[in-house]
Formats: sequence, structure tokens, C-alpha cells
Amino acid sequence: MPHIHLFPKVGELLDTIEHSPARVLGVGGGRGAGKSKGLDDIALTLGMETPKTLMAVVMRNYDQVRRYHIEPIIRSYPEIEGWMHYSGSKLMIPNGSQIDFTYAESLADVERRFRSANYKYIFCDQAEQFTGTELREMMLANRGAEGAKTILSFNMGGIGIQDLRNWFYAKKFNERDDPNNYQFIHVYPWDNLTWALPALKQDGLTEEDYFAWDHDQRFEYFIRRTDYGKQLNALDDAVRARDLLGSWESLEGAYFGRVFDYDKTMISQETAERLIRPWDHRWLSTDWGKSHYCSTHWHAKTTLTPQEARRELGWEVSKPIQVVVTYRRLIVNEMTSSEVGRAIVDATPRAEREQLRSYFLSPDAFGSRDSDNTIADYLGKEFKPYGLPQPEVADNQRIPGWQLMYALLNATRLYGTKPELRKEQPTGDTCWLISSECPEALETIPILMRNSKDLDDVVKTDKGQAVMAMDVADDLRYGLQSMLGSGVKPEKVKHAEKLMSMHSHTGYSQELTFAEIAFRNSQNQPEFSVSGRRRR
Repeated sequence: MPHIHLFPKVGELLDTIEHSPARVLGVGGGRGAGKSKGLDDIALTLGMETPKTLMAVVMRNYDQVRRYHIEPIIRSYPEIEGWMHYSGSKLMIPNGSQIDFTYAESLADVERRFRSANYKYIFCDQAEQFTGTELREMMLANRGAEGAKTILSFNMGGIGIQDLRNWFYAKKFNERDDPNNYQFIHVYPWDNLTWALPALKQDGLTEEDYFAWDHDQRFEYFIRRTDYGKQLNALDDAVRARDLLGSWESLEGAYFGRVFDYDKTMISQETAERLIRPWDHRWLSTDWGKSHYCSTHWHAKTTLTPQEARRELGWEVSKPIQVVVTYRRLIVNEMTSSEVGRAIVDATPRAEREQLRSYFLSPDAFGSRDSDNTIADYLGKEFKPYGLPQPEVADNQRIPGWQLMYALLNATRLYGTKPELRKEQPTGDTCWLISSECPEALETIPILMRNSKDLDDVVKTDKGQAVMAMDVADDLRYGLQSMLGSGVKPEKVKHAEKLMSMHSHTGYSQELTFAEIAFRNSQNQPEFSVSGRRRR
């Protein structure tokens, strides 16, 4: 029968679950604090201690719940493998208790999986990947049983972090919510003994020695004697505060933290398809990478009348608005430029290929070579037979690009707010919507951090590190800044400006802005044991 050994912070969480009157427990902080395994150990302990206890462990998608919970719990306790049923999605403990390993990729999924459920304990891992609306819907399945609780485990970043911050740190609730229902436990990477074991062995020290030290002593040992601690401690200040220290204040360093509203920015793919008309301006952008991730997104720009904005988005606007829609993505790794080119062609529906007007590619692809030709050359050769546009050098102005993204997201937030509740008015008429088919974009935007040495810029990762979020962020910046910004203009737009200047009798102003030109063009187209727990 399994022996479950709990590290002190996990034992503290178990004690809180069993004795605190709070119904919603937050467990958040730095990366690598052992939160996922801690949830598994607690669920297994509670299930074996109390017969007929129904629990759920939930994450955003199946791959996550399989890799971070189903497979690890069997590796840790192979003797319980026979308790797994229904393709590993349910752990049926012999005393009648049950742990459901599940996932929910959208609000509709949350409603379908939890609306009729009745769990005593719900363990939501990486809760920052869920919106506040989704988490509240999940909590409603926590009913009936005495002592029922929802445990939200999270890192300091993600689409739901502002809601989590309001509940567990800022203590901001609506007038009908009870603040006493929320309790928070801060966890740190150095609470997880796993990272320190090799160094402790070298130093002739034990687990008892490690946990006999105070918080500061364990922190110093972690950053000086463990490989993972050294990596986290070497991060840029803003990212270090988030990933190492798990600081709530680090959220103030989120570049788009004040303007990104997931619920207003994210639209379904069906909505995206209704918004984009065949004559609207469409384009592509790519941040090239072979050892890094190669990220490509498809974008379009359309115009919505007040009636269309109300019907499609539920927005109340008084005039037509311009809407940029990012509606498709392709993210690959370890592929040649020709393979990437073919993948982009295959991902673009035949009817759409000739509708794409521009393709903005990161500047490095025009100098990097797979052989005799540049990356851009090979991509262009793959595109040409299918009518896709040839690569153009993307506008790589970082600060104007981030500022443009900020302005677009702020406009989305304000236009999506009821007029009587707007504390400020949108300063531009262009906003940005992102399809649910682009989850990496939606997950990347809220975790981008300000550079503490230049607050107008986003922290850059080391070029030797493959970080998907940064590659996606650069790709989005290229796509928006190159088409909508005031820097490098697409060749087709330059050509249009030249024609207008030669034929001023057509009635067009020779001083039309780039954005106006782009818009005009667009209109033309069990026995067990447990140690380490607390006892009262």
C-alpha cells in the first residue's frame, strides 16, 4: 500500500483543507514549488482516509492533466495502477472514493463537465490559465458535502491572474461575495525538497537538516547550491520576481496587465469567420526559428458598423470601428524553411490563399541561410505556386510595436465595456480580437513583462533559450506593427501611395496616413501511511 510523504508546505495545505472554514483555497507563488505533486498527494490522502469521497483534478487540456498528474501519480505509487479505470481518467480507490482527472479547454467545457457535478474537493492546477468566470462556474460544482472546497493552484501569470490577485491578495470582491471564503498559502521553489536533494547528498545533509533551516536559509541554499535555483535567480528582475519569488507585486510589471481583458479579446472561431469578409485585408506574419519556435499567425482587418458590433460582439458603439482579427496560428519547431513553407501553405485554405495581401517575416530570415539561399528565399519558393504573397521584412521596432499592441488591446477593453461603465473613452477606432484557435497568443500576452531597465520595452529572453511565449509575442508584434504601424510600410502600400501621388485628380488626399491607405485598400477586397502532515 502507498506511503505518502508530504513536505511541510503540502502538510500545511492539507491541514488547511481539513480545518479552515474557507471554501476557496489559493496555492500560488514561484515556479517549481511542487504544487502539482502536492495536489496529487493530498487528493490520494483524503480519498483513502475518507470513504466515498468524490474529487476532481482539473487542468486546461488533456495533455497537461496526463503529463502532470495521471502519469506522475502512477510513477510515484505504482501499487495503485490497478485502481485506474476508464483509460486512466478515474482513480477508483477500493473504499469507494474516486478522483476524476479531467480538463476543460473553454467555458463551454467547464459548464459541460461541472454544471451537474457534485464534488467534495476540486483541485484546479494552473488555475491562472482559466478566466475568473470559468473558475466561478467550476466552484459551483463544490456543493452539498460538508467541508467542500475548491483548491486553486497557480503561478504568477496567465489569463486569470488578475482575478486570482483580486481574490487572494487585493481582497476585491463584489458586494455579494464573502471575503472569509478565500484563503491563500504562498509557496516557493525552495519548499520543494526535490531540487536540493543532489546538493544535500554532496554536503552530507538530510531532509531534516534542510527543513530545520528557516525560510531565508533555505532560499540561500536553493539559489546557491541547486541548478534550478541558479537559473531562476539569474532571470531579469521582473521575471525573477514572478518565477522565483512568486511576488504579487511582480504582476505590476506585466506589460499588458492593465489593458488585456481576455473575455473581451477572445472570440470563437465561428465569430471570427463571420467578422472577416472576402474583401477584407488579410495578411500573415512569422517569427522565424528553427532551434527556437517558428510562430506564424494569420490576421485580417475589417470594419464593423454599430449594428454589427452589437450583433456579433454585444458591444455598444456609436460609430463604425476598425477591428483587427488574429484568426489562425501555426507553431512548429525543428523544421527546415521549406518544410515550414509547405506547412503554411497547407494550413491556408485554397479559397483564402490569393486573398492574403502581405507576408511579414522576421528580419533574421533574410540573412540566415539553410544553404545557398536565405530562409526568406526558400519560403517564397514554396509560396509562389500557390499564390501566397512573397516575404517582406517585418518592422522590428520593438517599442512602437508593443505600444501599438497596448493601444489596440486598450481599445478592445473600452469598446467592450458598457458605455455607462467606461471610466475613459477609447482614443482610437481600431481594436484587436483573437480567435480561440490561437491559444498561445492569448496565453502569451498577459505574461509579457516590462523591462525594468526600459519600461517601454518587454523583457527579452536570452537568444540561447527557446521560449515559445517570446517567439509568439514577436510574431504578433511583427504582424501588427508592419501592417498598422508608422514604421516600415509594406511594398504594396508604398506602391499605392505612389499611384495616388501621381493621380491626385482622383480626389484622394496625397497626405493619407498609412492606416487610412491600408483601410481603403481593404475595402477593395486502502492500507496506506502518510508522513509529514500536521495533526491538531
